[in-house]
Amino acid sequence: MTSTASSPTAGWSARRVEELLAGDHAARRLALDQRYAALDDVLDGRRAAVVYPAARLGRHAAAALRARGARVVALGDRDPAFTGQDLDGLPVLSPVAIAEKHADAAVLVASTMHDSAIRRELTSLGCATVVPVGYLNLRLPDVFPAREYDGAWAVASDPDRRTDILRAFALLGDEASRRVFAARLAFFLSLDKGHLDEQRSAGPMYFDRSVFSLKDDEVVADGGAFTGDTMTEFLRICDGRFRGYVAFEPDAASYAALARLAAADTERIVTVAAGLGDSPGPRRLSGTAAADSHVLAPGEPGGDLIDVVSLDDYFQDKPSPTLIKLDIEGEEAAALRGGSGILRHDRPVLAVSAYHHPADLWSLPLLISRLMPDAPLYLRHYGEEIDDTVCYAVPRA
Repeated sequence: MTSTASSPTAGWSARRVEELLAGDHAARRLALDQRYAALDDVLDGRRAAVVYPAARLGRHAAAALRARGARVVALGDRDPAFTGQDLDGLPVLSPVAIAEKHADAAVLVASTMHDSAIRRELTSLGCATVVPVGYLNLRLPDVFPAREYDGAWAVASDPDRRTDILRAFALLGDEASRRVFAARLAFFLSLDKGHLDEQRSAGPMYFDRSVFSLKDDEVVADGGAFTGDTMTEFLRICDGRFRGYVAFEPDAASYAALARLAAADTERIVTVAAGLGDSPGPRRLSGTAAADSHVLAPGEPGGDLIDVVSLDDYFQDKPSPTLIKLDIEGEEAAALRGGSGILRHDRPVLAVSAYHHPADLWSLPLLISRLMPDAPLYLRHYGEEIDDTVCYAVPRA
């Protein structure tokens, strides 16, 4: 369950949110820059750096930093498949080896999914300076691109956004939701994970009993079904009592695993090798066979050709979904628009990821409210990182 009223963000009112947004942003930024001043030493060549982990973002960042003249001495990773090797002309060191050989270097975290765990481990081993990915993205967005963080500081501190932020805050249906909303704003402006940690829910993500209860005849539309993790959780919770489950997944490798799992109940479970959007047609997908596969923007090069369908078109001649879950890597707004007919006329429960872009925190609740104006909205946060904040809409019976 969410944290109690003793939380630092308990009792948030619109006035307190407005005060947060109107605070001394220059002082906040100065405090951040002073806290992570080691990054300037790295950029000026006065201090060595280790980039961790040795995945796509880390290798990109290491190359970009070296091109700027920074002294990157190693990549780091705890995966034994990588450690001990050389990648891109750099040794890949384990956390223990980093602490032994480069304890005085600045370790730059190039992971949004494991930022906190990486920093905890390296700090516990004696690495004195570990710089989080959120600050690296704030300072060097081209070197450390991270969609969930991109522009977070700018939008949260922009007075022109304040009206929309406060309008969205006013839509929230309970105190737990208001605490989550305020905590994310506070995090954007401080990069202090403590704000988010205070608000983590222990309920099952997308099926949180503190928000709504599953019915025995649910028809679920699962947008971004991945390899079936959400479906597995649903089947565990519902104990076999449901009418239908339609799982949409455009990534070929993930879809193959999803289809194998769904084969256990072909009467009720349907898998669709397509993404969701506001209109049908071909798009290009940056497929990674991981949770971060995403549709490319029009004109963006690369990717694999996939099909995209709209919820309204797909369910036109099928039983309408009673519960729609969307976790589609930033395309949630498009999918909601593509299901506007279902939302207006059939009023399903919604469980929508609201973290892929910083402004999703308020733009998605505002969009949902326009499409389902009588449905109370709720927010819950589930992860240790900036990820896994869900906006729920629960129409009144």
